[in-house]
This record gives sequence, structure tokens and C-alpha cells, in this order.
Amino acid sequence: MNESEITGIAQVVFLAVIVAGIARNRGIAPAIPLLATGLIVGFAPIGPGAPTDPEFVLVAVLAPLVFGEALSSSIVDLRRVSRPVMALAIGLVVFGAFVIGFVASALVPSMPFTVALCLGAILAPTDAVAVAATAKTAGLPRRLVSILEGESLVNDGTALTLLRVASVSAAAGTITVGEGAQILAASVLGGLLAGVVGGAILVLVVRRAADVTVVNSLILLAPFPIYFAAEVIGGSGILAVVGAALIVAQGTSSAITYMGRLQAASLWRTVTFILQATAFFLVGVEFPAVLEEMDSDARQQLLVLVPVVFLALVASRFAFLFAKSLFNPNVDHRKDQSWIIAAWSGTRGPISALAAFTLPLTLDDGTTPFPYRGLIISTTFCVVLITLLLAPTIAPLARRLNLPHDDDSAMLDRVRTQMARSALDRLEEIQEAADRAGRPISKDILDPLRTVTEGRLARAAEAEADDSENPRGAQDAAFRARIGGELVHAEQQELLRLRDEESLPDSMMRSLQAELDVRLKAIQQAG
Repeated sequence: MNESEITGIAQVVFLAVIVAGIARNRGIAPAIPLLATGLIVGFAPIGPGAPTDPEFVLVAVLAPLVFGEALSSSIVDLRRVSRPVMALAIGLVVFGAFVIGFVASALVPSMPFTVALCLGAILAPTDAVAVAATAKTAGLPRRLVSILEGESLVNDGTALTLLRVASVSAAAGTITVGEGAQILAASVLGGLLAGVVGGAILVLVVRRAADVTVVNSLILLAPFPIYFAAEVIGGSGILAVVGAALIVAQGTSSAITYMGRLQAASLWRTVTFILQATAFFLVGVEFPAVLEEMDSDARQQLLVLVPVVFLALVASRFAFLFAKSLFNPNVDHRKDQSWIIAAWSGTRGPISALAAFTLPLTLDDGTTPFPYRGLIISTTFCVVLITLLLAPTIAPLARRLNLPHDDDSAMLDRVRTQMARSALDRLEEIQEAADRAGRPISKDILDPLRTVTEGRLARAAEAEADDSENPRGAQDAAFRARIGGELVHAEQQELLRLRDEESLPDSMMRSLQAELDVRLKAIQQAG
């Protein structure tokens, strides 16, 4: 990569963040503005261009983007909905990829099926960000949200692993079924091995490290060595990154301090925002160059391929989910309409767009251009754009179907009650230990803490402790802060127990843990 390419990439990132920032500030989803601005820059005679090395896109942008998405997920929640998630993330990915592959090869008879299968694998993964945004606006049931988010997470690894197999097969020319199966097995097993080992090592290091900055730096850089380690042993780097992130998310939830969690959450929101903005902007920038390289026949094929592939994508998803609902003995598909929302929630995003750029530039001989690469990238761009334009229709459809809403008030009250009781129990233990040691704690310190905790237990407003009347000043404030921290720690331990032993939804656990982190930060600052 030369100096001009590095400068161009820097310009792309800078412009992408500016456009995305303006869109967010105005309450607009940034995907469409980013694509449009990228197109304008791509068609302009001057300005930055997209990187020419597909491997750079895969490693520098796609790997950390997938890692960040997986890091915000939960093994606990995935385990709860593992059967439907695995059905969608594996079964639907393979089914949809082959449907699109057959459709594309039928529309373009000269396109080898392995090349057409690349297009199917590229369009297979759904967009996790779009799913999360839909859940917020539509108020979808938690189980459905968990399934859709789990699908969008796991199907990244499945689809990109399938893309790897298809692209290697296409680049090699002729390949037997046995050789294809061998490539697939090596990709999956190697990726899982590298992910499990890398994730376990990272968790071990994080638990032993005391410096928050070092911990978050290690997590930020982790996708790159994990990806390369998987590739060295012939595995799927993306699958390894997903697996490692899930292990890290589960293993460090109680190992990182409250300050580390707050910093990590802010850090990954920023990184994910930059990567997603860059991904969409890159697609827009690259599209004009791809169109220019296509001849008139390919452009005509594009006009036919885009609508048919989009319809095939939607039809295959609806067919798969309808069949799954029809043959599920625990679901009455005539009354339960959630499968319709799941079928229509097939928005594609930056993962598909970036995956298209990772297609090899040439075949294995090093000179023959990869067949129909431009057509595949262009088709991907257009289909992603169509799904993004249709994404806002998901919320009205959900409201029209009158899907049941989750009432979390009872569970939330129960969890808060148990957490407050744990804090009170810990306060009593601290008081008893101090009395036994002959160093009783002043009532000026204990009473405000007990009042606040009992108020939370009774569902009442928290009482504010008035430090201005504290006769012992800063010494008592520091002592009170230390005991207050112990109480919050007790609540954190109870919260983790509820998650692990009583299957508390991880989304609720993270929300409550964030509240505890903020409260602990306020206690520490007050002390």
C-alpha cells in the first residue's frame, strides 16, 4: 500500500465520520446519506478512492466490526434461543445462498455456479445495527429481538466462511465435492479453535491486568492477531473473531472494573460508529469505479439481476421461516405472526457490502481476472440499498400485526429487590465485623447508607446523604464511599448470580449493571 492509498483511506474515514455525525445530529439513519455522499465522491474527478487490496478491507475494517458486534452480544442470551438462532444463522444462510446462487447462474448462464454462490454468501448475513434499531422503534418481543440479533451475529461467521469456500473454489477453477468439504471443515474447525484459544487467553490476561487502559487496548487490538492466527492454520479468521468476542464478552463481564466497563462501552461505540460509517462510505466510493469497469452487457445483466436477486432473497427468507413455523409443534403459525416480522427483518448492511470487496482480484493463476467480480459487487450494493430503504417499514408492520409487548416491570422489580437485599445483607456484615473488631462504625455513616438502600428496597426514591452536616468531614466521606462501594459490589454479584443461575436476560443485566457502574462512579467521586 503506497502513500497515496494511505492518504485516501484517511480522507475516506474523515469524510465518513463527518457525514455520519451530521446525520445522527439531525436524527437521520446515517446509512443512506453515507452511501449517497460516497457516490458523489466516487463520481467526482478528484477525491479519495477505495483501497485496491481486498485483504486490507477484510482485516482492517471487517474483522474489528464483526468483533465489536459480537462483543455486545451474550452467550447466555444466545443459549436461551440457540435452536432458532442456529436454524437461521446456519440453515437459512446456506439455503438462501444456494437459492441466490441458482437464480444468478440461471440469469447469467456464463457465470460459474461457484461464482454465483459467492453472491449468495455475500448477501446472506443480516445487519445487526438495523435489527437493534428496529427493536427500539417497534417494541418487538424480547425473544424475537434476541433471535434476530443472535442470527445477525452468528450468520456473519457462517456466511463469510461459506464465502471463503466459494471464492477459493471459484479461484481454483475445478474442485471436487471432497475438496470443497475439506476446505469447509478446515475453515470452521480452524476458526473455532483460534477463536476459543484466543478468547480464553484474552480473558485470562484481562483478569490479571489491573490497568484499565491496558485492558481496553488489548481488547481493541485483539481481532487482528486472532484473525491472522486462524488464517495461518487454514481457518476462517472472521469465525475466529466472532467466537473470541463471545468468550470475551462472557468472561470479562465480572472481571473488568466499573470504570473499565464504562470506558470499554464508550470505546466500542466509537469504534463501531467509525467502522460502520467507513464501510458504507467505501461502498459508495467504490461503486462508480466498478460500474466504469463493466461493459454494456454486464450493465444490462445488472438491471435484471438486482430485482430478481432481491425477490429471491426475500422469498427464500419467507419460505424458510414459514416452513420453520409450520413444522414447529410449539407454535401456532395462524396465531403467532412473529415469523412474518422475522422474515421481513432481513436488512443487509456493511457486512455484506464489505464482504463483496473481499473477492479475489484474480484467479489462482495470478493473471486472469476473477469472473463477474464487478457484477457481484454492483448487485450487492443495489440489494443492500433496497433493503436499507425498506427497513423503516418493519416498525409499522409490527404495529399492524399487534405483536405482544414484554412487560418487564415485574421482573425488573424483583431483580432490583434482590439486589437491594444483597446490599443490605452486606451492610449488616460490615457492621457486625466492625463491632467484633472493637471499631464500631459511626451511625452518621451507616444510617444514610441504610436509608438509601432501604428506600430502594421499598421502591421509594433514594435519599440523598447530606455530607455538609458530617462532623468528621472528608474522613467520614471517604469511609462512607468505601462502604457504599461494598454495597454496590454486593448488588453486582447478585446481578451476575441472577444472570447465571436464573437466566436473567443479558440485555436487562447489562442495563442494570450500567446503572450500578454509574452509581459506583458517583460514590467514588463523592468520597
